[in-house]
Amino acid sequence: MPMLSRVADSLYWMGRYLERAEHMGRLLEVTRDLLVDLSEVDREGAAAQWKATIATLAVPDISVDDILFNNAEPASLVSCIMLARENARQVREVIAAEMWEHLNQAYWGLEEARSQGPGESRIVQALTHVQTASFVWDGVTDASMRRGEGWLFLKLGKFVERIDRVSRSIMARVSPRPQEETASASQEENVTLLTLLRSAGALEEYRKVYPTRVDMRSVLDFLVFDRDFPRAVRFGTRVAFELAGRLSDLHASPDDDVVRAFGKLSARLDYGDVGELVAHGPASVLGEVLAQTGAASGSLAKKYFLQ
Repeated sequence: MPMLSRVADSLYWMGRYLERAEHMGRLLEVTRDLLVDLSEVDREGAAAQWKATIATLAVPDISVDDILFNNAEPASLVSCIMLARENARQVREVIAAEMWEHLNQAYWGLEEARSQGPGESRIVQALTHVQTASFVWDGVTDASMRRGEGWLFLKLGKFVERIDRVSRSIMARVSPRPQEETASASQEENVTLLTLLRSAGALEEYRKVYPTRVDMRSVLDFLVFDRDFPRAVRFGTRVAFELAGRLSDLHASPDDDVVRAFGKLSARLDYGDVGELVAHGPASVLGEVLAQTGAASGSLAKKYFLQ
């Protein structure tokens, strides 16, 4: 019997909100460390990095404290966890009991940090907590949930969100115009590239592939086109395509609009290359990826959620 549309919708958005929260926690942690280093020596650079972070997160220019704890702000970290928890509450009969318990712990851990009152300690606690909770919840999910329709919707939401967030991070930080080759420009580019790698949790894996250099072309190639790194855009599009195909097989509708949409998205990355990305700029290429991701998500909602 096919899954109810409201259940499928809740699982998909649970996956998206939790991936969004993890990315937000890691990006804010990296940005705060960077601002400490830059604030005394390069105020303009610090301001540019903060502007790129809030553009990636799609939040207003408010304090880190508000981005984390303001439940009246729909894009805040606490709002993401609250929305994921509410979606989980609606489908408790579908998910494993351990999944609900760990998500509940993630929510109350944030509430505990918020109750401490203003200060650096609660910010550090919240950023560490949400990243750890996300990793634990992901492991519990994979260890306890059968690989049926519910798991497929949950993971599809996760990878759609990951494609979106990594693409936006790159677009927000990489200038479409070539910069003048000066020592300061080179230093600024190096800061940008290291921030991108760290915000994707990619620095160590990048260094295994490119042990002797950190340059724009190599970083873009790794974050966008790597086949094996789980936060690379190409990896995410391929997994999303596979998950969509398995859903269609369960519904006896192979090669439907959803599979075709995710297939086109995956093919765009499979047959793209970093030369095109550098030549045309991330805003052009990754803007197209975001548009195709949105179209694929719309096809998914039309088939499975809006019945």
